[in-house]
Amino acid sequence: MKCNRNIPFGYMMRGGKYIAEPAESEAVRQIFEMYLNGMSLKSIAAEMTTPYNNSKTLWNKNMVSRIIENKRYLGDDTYPQIIEQDTFDRANAIKTEKGKTALPVDNTTKYLRSLIEYGKNAECKRLSVNDIKALAVTAINTLIAEPMLAAPNDSVEYKPTAQLMVTEAQIKEQMNDPAADADKLMTDILRAVSMRYDSFAYDDRDKTAPLLDLLMQHEKTEDFDMELTKQVIKHIIIDGSTVSAVLVNDRKIQIKGA
Repeated sequence: MKCNRNIPFGYMMRGGKYIAEPAESEAVRQIFEMYLNGMSLKSIAAEMTTPYNNSKTLWNKNMVSRIIENKRYLGDDTYPQIIEQDTFDRANAIKTEKGKTALPVDNTTKYLRSLIEYGKNAECKRLSVNDIKALAVTAINTLIAEPMLAAPNDSVEYKPTAQLMVTEAQIKEQMNDPAADADKLMTDILRAVSMRYDSFAYDDRDKTAPLLDLLMQHEKTEDFDMELTKQVIKHIIIDGSTVSAVLVNDRKIQIKGA
């Protein structure tokens, strides 16, 4: 085993000539075999037990990649052969093909990853892009079904008037009635929001009113819409078993069915 990699992995110097180092050359053959059997570079790195050198006992996928690409293992006047030509060619053909299909991270993926925040109780496993899309769709559909969730939080210096309580009760009845008039429901919701503003010590209508108007213009959907998500959700927070959405008006709601 060498203290550096001036001597390629798999070889050692003896009597002024390069010869195969037994443990390392066997590791090289194992790398090619595992790769041809479908294992990823990262998975192979995790399996390696022969140190790359004294200062790097753990492998990474870049080290494995360099082994697969190293033509010295085919043998020449300086280095003895460790890998057969056919094995080398098949492994590098697979690697080339995988390189063609590996797409760069697109803007949608970058946005979705930035949308998620993990709380201190979140599990180590991170969500996939499709999982994040599903959460965003669920959150937006929840708000479309019940737009008043996006209205200011009742816990913040809120004292509803008797008229507002009656109006909100009527809204709930209409939402539970499949035959309810959609135009009347929208009008009542906007009227209730206006009355809510009068009951608060602050005014956030610049953010909330357009948000409610947007939600009421949309029907529930199963498809992820990035632009709609940007207009509605600021962050999705994963904390233990709780999943919440922070809206653009800073209203926080729990995502139903998450």
